[in-house]
Amino acid sequence: MIQDPRQAPQYPHSAPPPGQQPAPQDIPPGWPKRGQRYGHPAPQAAGIPPGWPGRAQRERIVMDPGSFTWMDLATVLAYVLIFMLGGAAVVALIPGFMDRFTDADGTVNAGSFTFAVNLISYAVLTALVLIACWRPFVRSFRTFRDRGWLKGGLIPVVWFACIMVNALVVFAAGEPIKSANQLAIEEMTTQVDFLPMVLVTVLMAPFVEEYVFRHLMIGKLSRYINVWVCVVLSMVLFAMIHFISTGFRFNPVELIPYLTLAAAICVAYVLTGKSLAYVVILHVFNNLVSIVVAYTLLPLVS
Repeated sequence: MIQDPRQAPQYPHSAPPPGQQPAPQDIPPGWPKRGQRYGHPAPQAAGIPPGWPGRAQRERIVMDPGSFTWMDLATVLAYVLIFMLGGAAVVALIPGFMDRFTDADGTVNAGSFTFAVNLISYAVLTALVLIACWRPFVRSFRTFRDRGWLKGGLIPVVWFACIMVNALVVFAAGEPIKSANQLAIEEMTTQVDFLPMVLVTVLMAPFVEEYVFRHLMIGKLSRYINVWVCVVLSMVLFAMIHFISTGFRFNPVELIPYLTLAAAICVAYVLTGKSLAYVVILHVFNNLVSIVVAYTLLPLVS
């Protein structure tokens, strides 16, 4: 009977000195190492060649937006009432409100008036959105625990990619393409100070829009419909909402900047595990750059 050398005492007359382990060369060639099942190679992590050190598998962080609530319904109804059914015009009925934006000759300062209406509308909607989803919003910052440096670095990269696509469209069209919504924002920048514009267009508007078009229309609706169907629906509605002021009359090419941004944000939302915080930051970055350009560079070229 052949004795298993792994079980044979390395030091037959005395124990090995303290802190000294038996030398691995005491095991004959072909015998499995100690702690390894006989005849089976040591387990390797998937995709790692033999001999390379193993890597711990990262667990992808995925948020659960939850199911629809009554507060979601109330917030969406308020959004539809204000922006689609003209509820924002009710602000103009407040006694003395119009007088603050009317010049001595009777003309209305359109830029300041539009900004004031948007400020009141988005303030109401932001309060409703915070009540509806502040817990999921805070929890969604957990996406930065996994490769946070990479996700943060991709924000300006995604923005730059959108700019390049839009530049190619402008080049193909042969002339600058500006929607009525963009022209209205540029007019407001000539009549409204920088910080109030940042409050509305950089902070409030992205937060409300990402809640409606990503958190609800993709995050929660995808519990019942395929997520990529939700993505397409979100992209189309997000682009179309910016043409309400024209009665949805527009040049189809004007849709491209909004569709490009919507596509980038929707894909980022899905790939980051449905993180509302991530897409809000991405949208904020896009709008912030646009506002800074409008206040600094546009006056120089106009």
